[in-house]
Amino acid sequence: MNKVELAYFGYVFLVSLPSAFIAFYMNRRRIRFLGLYAPIVFTLFMLKVLESNIRSPDYGSLEAFIIMILYGFPLIIGALVYTLIRLCFVYRKNLRKGLLIFLSYILGPLLIGLFGLCVDMLFQLHHYISIVIVIILMILVSYLPPLYLYHFDRDQ
Repeated sequence: MNKVELAYFGYVFLVSLPSAFIAFYMNRRRIRFLGLYAPIVFTLFMLKVLESNIRSPDYGSLEAFIIMILYGFPLIIGALVYTLIRLCFVYRKNLRKGLLIFLSYILGPLLIGLFGLCVDMLFQLHHYISIVIVIILMILVSYLPPLYLYHFDRDQ
């Protein structure tokens, strides 16, 4: 591992640290867990990726890549750390259920992204339209775990 990678992981850790402190604070105060923090952060950055691709089609991909590396991924990881800590507290008696809900936060948007990539390669769709559709589907799927938590809030 070189120094740049180590510095980036340190940066991600520093960005995630306040999320962990907030999660422990909210657990100690027994504030109800809605599970919306990770999907909202994910939505904001996916919309930023769309906006940068629409605004400047030539350099939009480079701008979106830089924004996601510097801001998006660290904040999304921080949101996932927050969500994992909160889920482990809420479902401490049934930890497997909490971990399955956490995995749905990660795997849902990733599987939709992979599905969109496969569909794009198979059917040779217009690349821009397929990216927009996949990003919108990823955003919608990221809100399924909070809907589950809201609908079955008696478990909390």
